[in-house]
Amino acid sequence: MASVIRYSQTFGGHTEDVGSLTAGDIAVVYGLSGVRIGDVLGSPDAIPQEAKLAVPLLTVRVFWGADTDDHKVISALQELADEDPQLGAEWLPEERELHIKVMGPIQLEVLDSVLESRYGLKVTFGPPSVIYKETPNGTGEGYIAYLMPKPCWAILRFHIEPGPPGSGLVYESVVRSSDLLPQYQNETARRVPEALQQGLYGWEVTDLKVTLVEGNHHVWHTHPLDFAVATPMGIMDGLNRIGTRLLEPILAVRIVVPEENAGRVMNDLVQMRGSFEPPILQGERMIIEGRLPLATSLDYPVTLSSYTKGRSTFTSAFAAYEPCPPDVHAERTRRGVNPLDQAKYILSVRKALQG
Repeated sequence: MASVIRYSQTFGGHTEDVGSLTAGDIAVVYGLSGVRIGDVLGSPDAIPQEAKLAVPLLTVRVFWGADTDDHKVISALQELADEDPQLGAEWLPEERELHIKVMGPIQLEVLDSVLESRYGLKVTFGPPSVIYKETPNGTGEGYIAYLMPKPCWAILRFHIEPGPPGSGLVYESVVRSSDLLPQYQNETARRVPEALQQGLYGWEVTDLKVTLVEGNHHVWHTHPLDFAVATPMGIMDGLNRIGTRLLEPILAVRIVVPEENAGRVMNDLVQMRGSFEPPILQGERMIIEGRLPLATSLDYPVTLSSYTKGRSTFTSAFAAYEPCPPDVHAERTRRGVNPLDQAKYILSVRKALQG
């Protein structure tokens, strides 16, 4: 049964149901399930340009006392994540760990306060870890013929190629519907982004184009879920053949310090693998603008404030994800069974894997 959507407006302290809304109206909308902060209602042609939100670049683990109910903490953070989708609360039942994505230590202080004041929960946070990403090293193909154990039948071949920086994932299919029915192609398209959530190093794979170039089903043996199983195996087969490289978050920074501290700041930036423009002298203070890897500069604002005795300012904003130097290694533990281990992966998806 479809839900009934109502619009109510407030006039002089009382509410009144209205049948429709027009541009400029402010109202309360009832009857929508599953909506989140940032969702837009209306004609696609009239949707405004998406606002650029701050990008969470760090992940932290949440801890709580043995006398605290796990479900209360998980529910509270999932509710907060509904209000702020960027928070990305993730509960890992097998490891019994709760992780969230944040932009920096100030956000953790706010979360700590909100959890205590709104929910009566006291938590602590582990040390922050930088969120890396992966991108293909080159161009290649991934192939999977999921034919056993029957009943099943799904054949897929993907062409994978790097995309421009910041392009995310671009997916298309050139397979004819006579070779692979539309419902099976739709299931494959839906599963590709999920398959790219963990690459060879455990990080999200981005800035690539994936094209389905071959697909085949069986009249009797194929079930739509066969393509949900086959897609991650085909994608990971391609990434394993091509290889991936790590991408790290880069910050655009602006540092203002007394002139006598400028030399040390520039040396610090070089040591942290940073780059900077020629400094600008403004009175007795020096302005230095540049770019810094987040991984090497997490604690630098505190260090800077310490040796300048609080007479400095450090401001930063996310600039881009850029390739890591060859000597940087950052691997994350994979969640679940790796689709490259096809036999074990199939058993796990079929719930037949013995612990």
